[in-house]
Amino acid sequence: MLLNISLPLFLTSGISVNTSLVSKARYFNFMREQDMLLSHKDGYIAQRKIGQLSFIEIKCNCDIDWYFTVANAHQTFWMVFQLLGNSFIDDAQKHSIEQQQYQGYFNEENTVRHHLRSGKTWMILIGLEISDMKLLSTEWKMLSAESGSQLSIRPAQKIAFRIYKILQQIQHIKDSPFSLKYKLPALMVQLMDTYHADILEHARSMQQDDIPLLHRAKDYIMKHYMDADIDIQVIADKLLTSERTLYRIFKENGLTVNAAIRTIRIYKGREMLRRTDKSVDMIAFYLQFSTARYFIKQYVNYFGHTPAMERKLNQRPSLRKTK
Repeated sequence: MLLNISLPLFLTSGISVNTSLVSKARYFNFMREQDMLLSHKDGYIAQRKIGQLSFIEIKCNCDIDWYFTVANAHQTFWMVFQLLGNSFIDDAQKHSIEQQQYQGYFNEENTVRHHLRSGKTWMILIGLEISDMKLLSTEWKMLSAESGSQLSIRPAQKIAFRIYKILQQIQHIKDSPFSLKYKLPALMVQLMDTYHADILEHARSMQQDDIPLLHRAKDYIMKHYMDADIDIQVIADKLLTSERTLYRIFKENGLTVNAAIRTIRIYKGREMLRRTDKSVDMIAFYLQFSTARYFIKQYVNYFGHTPAMERKLNQRPSLRKTK
């Protein structure tokens, strides 16, 4: 089987795994006896691969946190539905999935560990093998894998009415050749299409919320651009937000926090060149540039000429030589 799950020892230790017992509480009606990896009074774990689709069900009640791993042999787009309890994917960001949320991720021939919190858990996973990422990207740009990333995780969304309706249809699919071959893939496409729409709607909503925060961040930089310690962490702390959120907002607007600070300082430098007699070295020092040479280099990048030329082009009457 292309899909494998490593089970925690405490779930199987001392318990006779009865694969002939198909749990009556199983989510998918097409799960069979041979699909049960574990079935006992406290829950069950089942998996089945049908063509390019893979299905996993987990329902249990555990006193401690535990985990399972999913290893697919081909690049696969997974959708995780957290019906009860909560879990997180073991990656750098520790992406969490709360109860009644669902999340998608693209996994390129990699092993992914899912951590489950203690207590009652009921979750289902549906995976679709993707042979041509370009085709997926043209249809669902927000679901496509990030370049150079083996694990691309998409935002968690609430399991709303539209998703529930599709899941219910999958839930009641008959274990018949026609239904498994034609109906199941069509419903998976509906799930992905709905998820893509949910992500787009979520992104638009976040952009609306981001506008005031972006303006507040710019205002803070305008007022504190001379502070020696100003950086993304300081700004995030002052605005009561996270560095990650601030980084994302600036990136989506084609900026970085450091670039915004540098831009304001450069324009302030131009103003000082035009209105004061301070030397270029003094202006560079005053504006927190590491060296005058670096200030001059950045000035040329912004305006296409040196600070000295700026003064010649905008020389004040009081500074002009009298004949």
